[in-house]
Amino acid sequence: MPNISNSAWSENFHITSLLVNPMGRLGLYGLLNLLQETAWMHAESLGFGMQDMEKDGLFWVLTRQTLQMKQWPRFGENLQVQTWLRPPEGAFVSREFVVLNQQGQEIGLCSTSWLALDRQSKKILPAQNLRPWESLTHPRATGLTPEKIPVQGTYEKIAKYRVRNSDLDINQHVNNTKYAQWILDAVPYDLHRKLQLNSYSVNFLAETHLGDEVEIHRSCQAPKPETSDAGVTSYQGLRVGDNKVLFTALLGWEKKV
Repeated sequence: MPNISNSAWSENFHITSLLVNPMGRLGLYGLLNLLQETAWMHAESLGFGMQDMEKDGLFWVLTRQTLQMKQWPRFGENLQVQTWLRPPEGAFVSREFVVLNQQGQEIGLCSTSWLALDRQSKKILPAQNLRPWESLTHPRATGLTPEKIPVQGTYEKIAKYRVRNSDLDINQHVNNTKYAQWILDAVPYDLHRKLQLNSYSVNFLAETHLGDEVEIHRSCQAPKPETSDAGVTSYQGLRVGDNKVLFTALLGWEKKV
């Protein structure tokens, strides 16, 4: 019997050596996995986790995500992730997150947008018809809105990857967290040491499958860390086979003090 509740769902995490980056802190890739785990557990409790959706011939697709972080926890610290659902708008269902440090202080906010698709036809289904949302949603809002990220502009290729077995999720698509990891791996290590990430936004535009070759491109108009104290850098992922834009992303950064 699912636990039907519109209250926020909480998961507590200890920052182990498996989650930290070379700077000894929880990094973007690690945090995205914690957010995903919290959302997964909440969905399971509400009765529309993966197995429940499979029974209905459906699956969830993450379309947009935006994240802001004030502080990145260190190795050995604890944090809590809270999540809840917002009332759907059209076909889209919004899921919000708050990240709290071990003192209970808010250090991060995240908002995500989801679509439910028919597993066979891949047709988008009206969210209002899926569940009795009035018993599942919460009016609280983070104030963040996952906006559309433009694909225009001049970009330069900075890396190329081939989708591996370890990149896939249980739906046989590239896991959404892997796109962030690809970008982070394409950023020169010296910049990881000098800069602190304070925001991340991404639009997922097309599916990526095993064996696909994906190029990571960076905007040529981005502020340069050598001459700027802060900025936002735009990235795109293009599939080599058909030159299709698979995702667009924005990383906001500032120089470490």
